[in-house]
Amino acid sequence: MMLDLNSWETKFVLEAIRRLDATWNAIIDDTDDEDIQSEYGNDLAQLQLVQQRIESAACKEFGPWVKEFSREPVGVTPKLP
Repeated sequence: MMLDLNSWETKFVLEAIRRLDATWNAIIDDTDDEDIQSEYGNDLAQLQLVQQRIESAACKEFGPWVKEFSREPVGVTPKLP
């Protein structure tokens, strides 16, 4: 299957994969259940392979900025509490 995504669609997919990766890592870290760790660990390994493939193709097509997910406005320094 081939998908024809523009740069912003690709960026959204990559960001969603990163968030899912973080969620699954947290689940693995927060449980002592070996079955859950195994299931999520296996799925996480597959997810990371997919992420690598998409990132590689996206960087070639759109440049490395497609992997940047900051929500901070450009040129604005966040205020510290």
